[in-house]
Amino acid sequence: MKMFDIECRCGAQYRCAESETLAGRPGSFVCTSCGQTVERWDTATTRVYRCMLSPDRAYMKVAPPPAP
Repeated sequence: MKMFDIECRCGAQYRCAESETLAGRPGSFVCTSCGQTVERWDTATTRVYRCMLSPDRAYMKVAPPPAP
């Protein structure tokens, strides 16, 4: 089993678990927050995704203060 992290353009972060032994089929994964296609694959593998951080739960990006 391979595990890796992937991020959508909207900022949602997902962890993917890809089985190398279970037969699957080609497909795609759509972000549950914004509906954009995050990833497509052509291999016959089984993949499972878990949302680790949704954009509404992330910290706001703050600009660094100016240099003195």
